Amino acid sequence: MKNPIQWIRRKSWFLFDLPCFIKERGYQNGLELGAKAGRSMYHMLRVNPRLHLTGIDLWEVIEGGAYTKNGENEEKCRHRLRKFKDRMTLIKGNALNLCEEIEDRSLDFVYYDLQCKPMQGFHRSVLEKYLPKIKKGGVMIGRDFRGFRNDFYGLGFEESDFIPCEFNNRISHRLEYLYIS
Repeated sequence: MKNPIQWIRRKSWFLFDLPCFIKERGYQNGLELGAKAGRSMYHMLRVNPRLHLTGIDLWEVIEGGAYTKNGENEEKCRHRLRKFKDRMTLIKGNALNLCEEIEDRSLDFVYYDLQCKPMQGFHRSVLEKYLPKIKKGGVMIGRDFRGFRNDFYGLGFEESDFIPCEFNNRISHRLEYLYIS
């Protein structure tokens, strides 16, 4: 690791940016696709006391990368979020199969965190199912949307629709969003 500050900005800074972005906009009902070990959910709930957050994750072992310990990730997530039990819901399963459990136009935001290799080729299907869940005026937030921009373009979005997350007069290094009109 050459520069620890650059590493933190690249890898983890969104954990601090995301809760502040949500708080500044007053969002109260959100969904994270790809809850993993619950780190981002924890920070969103800690900073936003009026937020109700739902997390969906498959929590199955996926060989290679950060998902070989997904059984442990589920345990960590449930343990980490236990003090927010009245303001969060965790759903285990395939996001493609669970979208019917979420009412259309009921969410202020969806935080899309499904950038793992097994999702390649499925992003467009997931986006098609979850974009209608966001209220008019809400947002689809993500990091690293660049890896599957063509899926967004295929749904009618253009490059100019991607907006860097900004809060407290600061622009996030990794987070961007799409405004839902």
